Amino acid sequence: MPAYRFNFFNLAVIALTTLILSGLQTTFWFQIFGSLPSPQLWLNLVLYLTLYRKPFEGILTIYLVGLILDPFTAMPLGVLWLNLLIIFALMSFVKKRVFWPSSRYFLMASFGLSLAFHISYYLLSHWLDINHASLNLFHRFFEIVFTGLTSVPMWRGRSWLEHLTRKELLPESGGAEG
Repeated sequence: MPAYRFNFFNLAVIALTTLILSGLQTTFWFQIFGSLPSPQLWLNLVLYLTLYRKPFEGILTIYLVGLILDPFTAMPLGVLWLNLLIIFALMSFVKKRVFWPSSRYFLMASFGLSLAFHISYYLLSHWLDINHASLNLFHRFFEIVFTGLTSVPMWRGRSWLEHLTRKELLPESGGAEG
């Protein structure tokens, strides 16, 4: 099969994964755990795309993820995209300085990115949205913790899917780029 077909297959798998993760987060989680805050499973997918994709490909894929997430959230699409781009830029900045491809790095990055997402969303909401996001410290804290805790299985599953779709991972291991 030609390489471009595997790229489209990989993109289709990302879109399907985003739909499944968003559905699990918004409906299935509450059926099992009640009002306990759900992890942002799709945020770990965004993290994976940020770490293991070339910047242009990662940004385009994140735009697609934002389009898929739009029906699952009350967040306006413009705020969602801007928030995703902010966390993409932040994580890319960190990745250029410190990066090693492992589940431990992904776990730490997931906690940090989830925290950055909540801070960024809260600030953007107060700046751009008429209906401001509430602070809800308890709820946000548990979302951050649960998102981090689900990151290692997400990293392993995504790595397996990359192998299945024959997607080439970036060869860089961090540090200064030339």
